[in-house]
Amino acid sequence: MGTTYDARRGTLYNERITFFGNVIAWFVHLLFCLLFWQLDVTSLFISNGVSVLYYTISFYFVHKQWYGIFFTGLFIEVVYNAIISTIILGWDVNMHYFILMMAYGVFFMPSVTERQRILTTTLAMLIYSILFIYVSDGIVALPQHIEQTLGLFCILSTVMMIAGLSFIFEKAVVEVTDELELSNERLQRLASTDGLTGLLNRKAGHERVSEAIEQAGRDGDPYALVLCDIDRFKSFNETYGHDCGDRVIQQVAATLSSIDGIVVRWGGEEFLLFISEQSEDVYASVEQLRRQIEATYLEYEGERLHVTMTFGLAVRMQEDALEEIVKEADHYLREGKRNGKNQVRTGGVR
Repeated sequence: MGTTYDARRGTLYNERITFFGNVIAWFVHLLFCLLFWQLDVTSLFISNGVSVLYYTISFYFVHKQWYGIFFTGLFIEVVYNAIISTIILGWDVNMHYFILMMAYGVFFMPSVTERQRILTTTLAMLIYSILFIYVSDGIVALPQHIEQTLGLFCILSTVMMIAGLSFIFEKAVVEVTDELELSNERLQRLASTDGLTGLLNRKAGHERVSEAIEQAGRDGDPYALVLCDIDRFKSFNETYGHDCGDRVIQQVAATLSSIDGIVVRWGGEEFLLFISEQSEDVYASVEQLRRQIEATYLEYEGERLHVTMTFGLAVRMQEDALEEIVKEADHYLREGKRNGKNQVRTGGVR
């Protein structure tokens, strides 16, 4: 089965590679057509004129994304013209280089199976070898300067085609890789973010807070964990509906996000905060946060709803296990709930 990467790369790559190949082939054969008309080489003038006509029609194949037809016609046309041109003009004109280009280019062509690539490459190499063995001088002799110029043009146009195919392939791969990286970043954010509040979810928050605790322990910095819970949250859902409850959670999350620390939606109406501050300052910071939530009303369906929170604060001076600190913060939170709610409870520094 193809991957999304293959499909996206194919969309970019197929359109560009076939259009590029068709334009270059059309242009090269137009030049050949004019040249052989001037040189009065009638057979090659007619042959290249037919090729120009074919590649003009082939733009329709490219537009319709008929890549199989496009490739088949391209292979037959290139190999045929390379054969008759080499036989008529001789080996030194370098028309045979187009067969090598086709043998290389087949690996960039869309809608070609691995078996077809191997067969067409083998066929191209066989034809090239036969020409190499049996063709030397041509039937038509060209002036030396024309022969040298034409030979150089064949080499340069072959190199240009190979370079162009490689460049388009690389660019398509880079674009799709960039898209995949962005998609992966979005997926990682979705996997680590709570959909309602935009805060870290519990899994990602657990990892981030654990890392922050380890860092604080290494640096010898004091820190605190705060477990907080919206007071009487169930009543918002029962009285006004779950949409109101969601609005309450979002407003509280926005307020909590103002702290200089890590904010996690721990579950339901419960949040976990990591704050790295001096022990004498952290209680004041959390108390200020509580007052800010208390002072902010929620306007819902014409009513002003009063929201409060209870906070359990556990302070540490050294590294400790996250689970142990959360357990302590939860103890203070429940203690605050039992003693009237809307308060900050702590047991001091450890």
